[in-house]
Amino acid sequence: MWRIRCRVLMKRGKDKMIESILSILAVCGTLALSQLSPGPDVIFVFRTSLAQGFRRGFAVALGINIGFLIQSIVACTIGVWVLEQSWSRWLIVGAACWLLYLAWKIFPKKASEALTLDTQREQQEGCLSLVGQGFLCNILNPKCMLFILALSTDALRRHSGVNWYMPVLVASLFVASLAGWALWSGLLQWTPLRHAYLRHTRGVDAVFSFILAVFAILLLLR
Repeated sequence: MWRIRCRVLMKRGKDKMIESILSILAVCGTLALSQLSPGPDVIFVFRTSLAQGFRRGFAVALGINIGFLIQSIVACTIGVWVLEQSWSRWLIVGAACWLLYLAWKIFPKKASEALTLDTQREQQEGCLSLVGQGFLCNILNPKCMLFILALSTDALRRHSGVNWYMPVLVASLFVASLAGWALWSGLLQWTPLRHAYLRHTRGVDAVFSFILAVFAILLLLR
């Protein structure tokens, strides 16, 4: 009798583990698809990858992902409490100011500023600096926290009895996000796309700058 009972318990445990793993895969899949939607992170990686190549585009993505990891840990633990506090409004103001700074930095300022060789900008900005900029771009974006909360809250609730679920979910989100950015940055090295950017640098930079400014204004208005 006890053998049958053990088998039943083992089967239930196995089914629960499979269900938990499928849940994590579903959340990570949703995250990967979300990287194709417009947003400050996407625009920053997109523009840097086109203008300065895969290495520096991935440096921005790495910085973004470090911030994403921190936001994931917070969202899966105390995120709801933080966003309910009155002082969280200052985080939104800081985020808007940072996005406006990025918009100003990207906007073409001189008529002779057209990009002809990637090496010019590669010499001006090191990878470590871009990692830091990517980190700030993400960590100061409260919408990222809200997105993670929306993505993970239900899954965390349904699998609250599984001790390993939360840390594995956070680690999986980090790996899935970094892999997605690496793929995205690599695809942006497609020669026709890069050549088109080199021919229309000022126009593309102006568009990217405008979109970042719009995101900043929307943050301040909400």
